[in-house]
Amino acid sequence: MTERYKTAGPDIVHESFGGDLVVLNLRSGQYFGLNASGAALWSAIIEGQDATALSADDTTRQMASDFVTQLLDHELIVRDDLAGEGAPTASISLVPPPTIEAYDDLSDLIVADPIHDVDQNAGWPKLPDAQ
Repeated sequence: MTERYKTAGPDIVHESFGGDLVVLNLRSGQYFGLNASGAALWSAIIEGQDATALSADDTTRQMASDFVTQLLDHELIVRDDLAGEGAPTASISLVPPPTIEAYDDLSDLIVADPIHDVDQNAGWPKLPDAQ
């Protein structure tokens, strides 16, 4: 069975820095550091590739599956039930194994930063909806 994923919404943004990747959850303020293998796997997932089909090697498939589970646990990706064929699955190297490191030391500042509260119709700042 093919499993495709997408980012968990517009509050999940990412940027590459010298082969590594930083993924930021603007909703929670957490940010995540992915090593080069994690960055390659993230890109493949976001492009619509089936992460578990990246290799015929059981160890690589398990590493990819474990990494996807971590991304799901951190609420960075969600299943894409509407995905069609998706991008062709290309083999990528997962050496060294993909890692993700979570940080929340700046979460108060990131969540409080009003620059993220921009609405095309309402302008800036858009106050959060009452909960």
